[in-house]
Amino acid sequence: MDAQNQFKKGPNIYLYYWTIPFLASFVILNYLSKNLRIETLNINLMISVVSFLFGFLITITFSMLLTRVATLKDSLSTETGRLVSLFLLSKHLGKTFHEKIKTRIDGYTIKTLRYYSNYEKGREENYGIYEDLNDMEIKTKKQEIKAASFLYLLGEFQPTREKLEAITGKRIEWSLKCSNYLLGIILIILLFLNRGDTFTNVLFIVLSTIIVFIFLIIEDYDNLRIGDYVNNISNSEQIFDLIGKDRYYPRYLLSRVNLEPGRNYRIGFIDAETKEERMFSLQYNPKFISRISSLTEKFRRKEQQIEQSVNNS
Repeated sequence: MDAQNQFKKGPNIYLYYWTIPFLASFVILNYLSKNLRIETLNINLMISVVSFLFGFLITITFSMLLTRVATLKDSLSTETGRLVSLFLLSKHLGKTFHEKIKTRIDGYTIKTLRYYSNYEKGREENYGIYEDLNDMEIKTKKQEIKAASFLYLLGEFQPTREKLEAITGKRIEWSLKCSNYLLGIILIILLFLNRGDTFTNVLFIVLSTIIVFIFLIIEDYDNLRIGDYVNNISNSEQIFDLIGKDRYYPRYLLSRVNLEPGRNYRIGFIDAETKEERMFSLQYNPKFISRISSLTEKFRRKEQQIEQSVNNS
């Protein structure tokens, strides 16, 4: 099996995959506790009330999450369009200015790809574009028009970036999430106590598993693990190709991207000692996997040495 296939087959692990073990645990719990029931409570009424409240809060939660996802997708597309336009316009405003903008866009894209849920990391590169305006070359009427368009787009880019920073750093209110979890757990307990025949046993297993699935998929969406990161990867690849830079990926993203044989890639590793990222340019060939494994092991050993040194001190 070649190196490319090994990376392609890397699975995307989401929290809701744990639904399967929970399903098995509910089956086991059901059959190990057949005689544990409380006959004196009006379980059916309690299930109805809790189910209504749980469904109401879950609807609100998913509405918030899906609104956030839609806004995020739209903002990512707008951000990419602005960066592309800024790069293309800078070509007409002097070679020095163009190279600086190229470097800024490259640095910004790298940081926002690695620190996707911490978009503020890209502020330095964004603000640096304003500093580079001093190198803008304006000698002709055509360049004046291009410069005006560049400044307009730069002004329009800022609100989009701020929106992305707010969206990616935002999470569901803890009070709402706790309420969902509390009602869900109570509902599972009530379904457990309501067992007695085959139908109620199956109902307990299936509904309890679905509730756990809902909890886990909420966490995945809340932590931006589903869908949107893929969009950000695609947009980043587009920008790297446009500006003529090798595509960059953090080490942990390699299993989620398609690598092309013979192509060079920049792979980022976090140095535990300096807390900074170290980047390596590697060609995708049969030796790629072994080199990645070697670098991963190197940085892991370094991290372990630092932890051991801290513990000894």
